Amino acid sequence: AAAATPNMVSFTAKEFSFEGPDTIPAGLTMFHLTDAGQELHHVQLIKLEEGKTFADYQAAVKDMKGPPPAWMVPYGGVNPPAPGTTTTAMQVIEAGNYAVVCFVEGADHVPHLAKGMMRALTVTPSANANTAEPRADVTLTLSDYTFTLSKPLVAGKQMIKVENEATQPHEVVLVQLAPGKTIEDVGKWVMDMKGPPPGKPIGGIPGFMAGKNTYFEANLAPRGA
Repeated sequence: AAAATPNMVSFTAKEFSFEGPDTIPAGLTMFHLTDAGQELHHVQLIKLEEGKTFADYQAAVKDMKGPPPAWMVPYGGVNPPAPGTTTTAMQVIEAGNYAVVCFVEGADHVPHLAKGMMRALTVTPSANANTAEPRADVTLTLSDYTFTLSKPLVAGKQMIKVENEATQPHEVVLVQLAPGKTIEDVGKWVMDMKGPPPGKPIGGIPGFMAGKNTYFEANLAPRGA
């Protein structure tokens, strides 16, 4: 579905750390996230603006109370795969300093970030950076507080473009429901995370601000399959 070849970047997540590159080039990038742990994990990219460094980020989140400062910009990434599987997402990434973090909570409702699940990522300028975005099969628009599809999703593989039209960050998580389960069951499970989950996550995009497009590919099974 992509019109141009992206840079390929892989991260592996486990309790409670990431394995992955320290430096990548700017441009269109496909991020692969493999969950090698027992809990859900995601890659949330935070762009550090105003000349801030990863050390500044570590110091700020250690004692943070209230909303994050403006120089911490949610920049997308890859939302969780089920443990033992891999998901991908794609976006054009700009040069600069970033933090790679996991905000997912476990049954104790402590964000994995608070358990040390963060690392630095430097994106270097590239004279040959590919900034052409991929072709999408369907567009998913995020707003306060709803999802709007440009057309219905269908079974099989499709590239989904995700747009944020709101003034605050939003995200999308795609969950394949277990037989007999509903979206209401997912909402209840997220609140306490007791017992087996009512479905498995199969990708999506973490929080990002308006004005930036992100993409992920979904391979959807037919209803009842």
